[in-house]
Amino acid sequence: MDTFDKKFWWIFIPFLLLIILILFFPAWFTNHSWFDLDFTKTGQVGDTIGGIMGPFIAIAAAILTFFAFWVQYKANEQQKIDLQIERFESKFYNMVEILRQNVSEIIIGKSLQSRKAFISMFNELKFLYLTTDKFLKSPSQKAIIKNLTGNDTLSEEDTFNISYLIFFFGIGQNSTKLILSLVNGRYEGLLLNLETHLQEHQGLWKTNKRQLSIEEKTHEGDGHFVLKTTYKPFNGHMSRLSHYVRHLFQLVKFINDQPDHIINYEAKYNYAATVRAQLSAHEQLLLYYNALSVLGKPWFDKDKDFLKKYCMVKSLPIPLADFYKKPFDELPKVNEFGKTMFEWTEIYDRMNVSEVKAKTS
Repeated sequence: MDTFDKKFWWIFIPFLLLIILILFFPAWFTNHSWFDLDFTKTGQVGDTIGGIMGPFIAIAAAILTFFAFWVQYKANEQQKIDLQIERFESKFYNMVEILRQNVSEIIIGKSLQSRKAFISMFNELKFLYLTTDKFLKSPSQKAIIKNLTGNDTLSEEDTFNISYLIFFFGIGQNSTKLILSLVNGRYEGLLLNLETHLQEHQGLWKTNKRQLSIEEKTHEGDGHFVLKTTYKPFNGHMSRLSHYVRHLFQLVKFINDQPDHIINYEAKYNYAATVRAQLSAHEQLLLYYNALSVLGKPWFDKDKDFLKKYCMVKSLPIPLADFYKKPFDELPKVNEFGKTMFEWTEIYDRMNVSEVKAKTS
């Protein structure tokens, strides 16, 4: 903190002007009459004002006292700020530790645990989206969709939200109720058909060495995607992800809510980078797709926009985010504060520079 900042000069300059004004008092008292009093007849000027040096000494003492007061005031202010930062960091690192514990406590089946679980969950989400998209575009469902919406197919956003909600809540009677409450309720018949279709896939998974496959159309072109899991897919991950995602959001919100005069944006960004460093590549992939879903909209709220403001998916492996919306279409390469959104952009730039140097050498 700057001791002699603008606030200091706003206080000191009027004080200095008052001191200068006091220096003129002897002349005014001896050359002018005030209330019919003539100070020239009250004795010698030195006796009247207590000597010439007295005021100067008193003025110097007042100035020094003011400086001492101001330095102490600023020290107290800094101490308050340091205390607030200390309290913030204490809670912040405690929340980071809780985030780590949340990750370590995620278990799917008997053995899939911690960060490895996120790899399998991401692959399941991708397969669900591809399967849902293919099923809803099938001739058997087009007539139902036409009757419901007037169009032959659902919007890409509706398709993704349905697939993500099934990924999160799973299939089943209670899960369907939850999903219908979050999407258009008139999709009930469509969801029941999709649920039956996915139950058939669960049977195939069991008889096909615990794996499923589908022809995929990604941003990079057509391909063949295989889902291989050690657990029965499509049963939902709400019990594993709800607390994890909610706590992650609250942690970033806690950083953002700190007063700017206590913790500025650069410091907040560094704290957010510490949080981001705890997230694996597949955690960031799931965070990105969660933010695109109806459940994760607060990440993109105009008042918050944490995903952009703090580059929370900076380590996102762009080639793996090859379905639904492209990261480069949803997030700028550089945010409003000049921060690079994706490390992948920096990697591309370094590779291009290396290629240019190799060609010119």
